[in-house]
Amino acid sequence: MIHQHLKKFKAISASKEGITRLGLSDWEDKAHAAAAAAFSRSRRVKTVKDQAGNTFLVNGEGPGPYVVMGSHLDSVPNGGWLDGALGVAGALVAMQKVLQKHRRAPVAVAIWADEEGYRFGNGLWGSRAFAGKVPQEEPLLLDRDGVMLAEVLAERGLQKKLRRSRETGELVPRFVYKPPFEIAAYAEAHIEQGRQLIDAGKRVGLVTHVSGIRRWRLESMGETNHAGTTPMRERRDALVPIAGMVGRLPQLVRGVNNGVITCGAMGVEPGVANVIPNKAWAIVEHRAPTDRDQDETARRLKELVATTGPRAPGVGLEMLPISNVRPMPMSEEVTSRIEEICKKAGVESMRMVSMAAHDAMSVAHVAPAGLFFIPSLRGISHRPDEDSRREDIKLAGDILTRWAMAEVQRVL
Repeated sequence: MIHQHLKKFKAISASKEGITRLGLSDWEDKAHAAAAAAFSRSRRVKTVKDQAGNTFLVNGEGPGPYVVMGSHLDSVPNGGWLDGALGVAGALVAMQKVLQKHRRAPVAVAIWADEEGYRFGNGLWGSRAFAGKVPQEEPLLLDRDGVMLAEVLAERGLQKKLRRSRETGELVPRFVYKPPFEIAAYAEAHIEQGRQLIDAGKRVGLVTHVSGIRRWRLESMGETNHAGTTPMRERRDALVPIAGMVGRLPQLVRGVNNGVITCGAMGVEPGVANVIPNKAWAIVEHRAPTDRDQDETARRLKELVATTGPRAPGVGLEMLPISNVRPMPMSEEVTSRIEEICKKAGVESMRMVSMAAHDAMSVAHVAPAGLFFIPSLRGISHRPDEDSRREDIKLAGDILTRWAMAEVQRVL
């Protein structure tokens, strides 16, 4: 059953190579609709859409709060077929089996919107909205084409258009959200996206806590001029300081426990070979398991921005915060119960830290939340050749089913 759901999701993609279902797009909507179709013949299960683009499949005959499972269906460009989709497919199977046994079970599937945050660089969008962790100014974020997140939300009918202040004429930040129900407990299955399980020879990874993620936009402003006729001493090239900083980023996490830093997106304007750039930008992200380590990396990055050269007179340089997802522990109660399920099934598991962000860390702000991994073959993810063993994929659905059955019994 879980493989049938995954096969259906795999067919929904804007690209032929890999999976491309960007968050807050029609492709993501199609995938959400395909998941909801699993209960299209049920009069009990209601499809609920919220003000952030999330989709929830809720047993209408069950009293809340709800036992919830889920993940996301958006992807990075040309990504893998299991990232996020595994957790949704497993949740659908688990909910179907629970309802066969308990008609009034307070159970639901959460399909979170825009977990990857590809377009606006924010990540965990839908689950953060549910948890009340979206700052009011976040809808003012711009994508690579200068389109504002608030515009996308308004176009998709999720939020009202922003109004301008009568006094200043500037847009007034605003994001309205009300969770459609209360969560009693949450569990999420995911592929590991690394090699720890493969190297240790274990089939399940029990996540104890998830690493923090901070993203910044480094932006430089210079002056456009002719690339051939402008002497080097007179140039105000916006790209030079940005390029100099990116090359030095790896040094910033030396000595930081499990610290990593990445520049995965850059741009220049006007983007013409024979024109000196008047604007350049880079998105920098750093991760570490503790706030202390994250603070230290941020301090080093700010110092780098303040001291970077060469920088011609008149070239401005800014470091702008995009998002700050703090390290988050998972529920020991939920983790222990999943661990016990593995022991009873004779499945070898191990406890571990996740360096990748997942929606469970948002949900953990409002309810007990657990997260577990199955191995990624060769530790590969965010690529078309991402894969897991068929028996491990099935195991993910089995664990979710057993967990949900036990949780429903406790809630009823």
